Amino acid sequence: MARSLGLILDISFAGFVAVVDAEDKVLAQRWRPPGDRYDDVGDWIEGCLQEAGGNLSDLGWIAVGVGPGSFTGIRIAMAFAQGLAMPRNIPLYGFTAFTALLLSCETKPGQQLVAAIPSNSGRFYTATDLKESGALVEADRLSGLGNPEAVLVIPSKVPAMEPILSKFNQVHVVEGNWDVPRLVQHAKTSGLDAFRPYYLQLSAAEEKAGA
Repeated sequence: MARSLGLILDISFAGFVAVVDAEDKVLAQRWRPPGDRYDDVGDWIEGCLQEAGGNLSDLGWIAVGVGPGSFTGIRIAMAFAQGLAMPRNIPLYGFTAFTALLLSCETKPGQQLVAAIPSNSGRFYTATDLKESGALVEADRLSGLGNPEAVLVIPSKVPAMEPILSKFNQVHVVEGNWDVPRLVQHAKTSGLDAFRPYYLQLSAAEEKAGA
């Protein structure tokens, strides 16, 4: 099945990897909770490929999460994806963490999705629409988005999210249940630069240098 598989990789917050076939059917997927180390990212990906019945030589394209989220996780995922794609001359697509969350939650008429990802600064990355660039906001501003029709969509339940959860009547925790086919379709057509990370804030060193 030479060059017939697609790889989806994101470790900007929690970890997610999936392998799909030529029709974007999920053949294998794996999820890790936030805080895991990724010094074994190569083995993790190869294990998922083997579960799907393939290997690195079968890859026809890669989609990688560009953030926002952990600076280290974003760099690892993007560097690894580029290292796989460029020597093989295969397409490399990018998608944001907001996209992965928003596309993995179905809505009812009148509902509004609010995607939120904790930041190490005690603030939150948030977006309500796929067309939004997103923002880094304080907890009280995120809480203010809660209303009877709002659905808070988060990657995982972590202590940083606890004060926010009670402000929303409806909370959807995605964890490993990504809508991979929808995400792949969006990534392939969005035109998002997969070679540029999407941080939405300065690093601690950059903030210190600018102070």
